[in-house]
Amino acid sequence: MSDDLRSQIGPRKRAQLVKGLDRMVASGRVTESEAERLRATDDPGAFETAVQDIRVRHAGAKLKAAVDGGHMTQAEANANLERLRSGDHMQSLRAYLRKILPGDRK
Repeated sequence: MSDDLRSQIGPRKRAQLVKGLDRMVASGRVTESEAERLRATDDPGAFETAVQDIRVRHAGAKLKAAVDGGHMTQAEANANLERLRSGDHMQSLRAYLRKILPGDRK
């Protein structure tokens, strides 16, 4: 996992995320099993890996929609997903996906 992701999720941010898990599960942003995984870990590295896995899941669905809509190729989507899996938290990709997939805020 990249040092960039580690530096983004400090103890305070972890506590905020855990506190809001019930709300995130209710809204469909996080599955119950993902929430349990986050609640069960005391290890910062494992917590950050779980958050990264959630980001990848969300991005995968959005990238599929972008490919299906003709906004990017499958190869581009695969490259972006691989960058996310390697720990690159690309805000530019999130902004681009929000622009081309309006109304999809998950």
